[in-house]
Formats: sequence, C-alpha cells, structure tokens
Amino acid sequence: KSGLSLMEILQRWSHQPPRYQKLHPLELLLVTIPDVFPPSNTKVEAHGYFLKWKQFSRDVFTDSGDELDELLKRGVRNAKFFLHPDKLPKDLTENQTLVFTTMWDVIAEQEAATLKSN
Repeated sequence: KSGLSLMEILQRWSHQPPRYQKLHPLELLLVTIPDVFPPSNTKVEAHGYFLKWKQFSRDVFTDSGDELDELLKRGVRNAKFFLHPDKLPKDLTENQTLVFTTMWDVIAEQEAATLKSN
C-alpha cells in the first residue's frame, strides 16, 4: 500500500479490480473500512476520531435474504452516523476529510444500489 496514492487506496477500497469501475459489495465495504484508516493507511494522518469506529467482524454478513438486508441496513446506519459530515471533527486535515467524504459517498451509492427502501 505504501507505493499507492491516497486516491488509489480509496479506489481499491471502493472498487473491484482489475479496472476498478464496479463498486465492491456493501458488506465488503463495511468490514474493510478500517483498512482505509490509519495506521493501516499511512497516506492519511492519525486522528482520535478514527479510533471511535467500531469495526465489524469479517463474518458478520454471512446471512442471506431479509436477514442479510437487516444486518446491512444496521451496518450502513452505523457507518453513515460515523461518517456524517455534520458529525466529523472540525480540525480534520484535507486528507482526512477526503477519506471521510469519499467513504460517505461510496457507501451511500452502494446502499442505494443494494438495499430495498423501506
């Protein structure tokens, strides 16, 4: 990861190889959020706010059908609460802001594509 730019790290988190044009499934996005945060991502500065993220277990989204939809809805709700622009600290750097806004946008886009509205 160290040879990649911040934008490349975000693209690899959000989109599937080899051409990085299709978004990863919502469940993969949710469980890999910490991969984009420091210390895993050295291209973004550390901030205490990153430590407040409650990581999802890698096997939490193993159900299917309605059960999976409910788990995903709960996961998205948690992620959007954490990533919401109004909830973010005011002292973020440009890179930290880019991480949070990109993740917010990607999760919202994939949520719309994946989950049926209530």
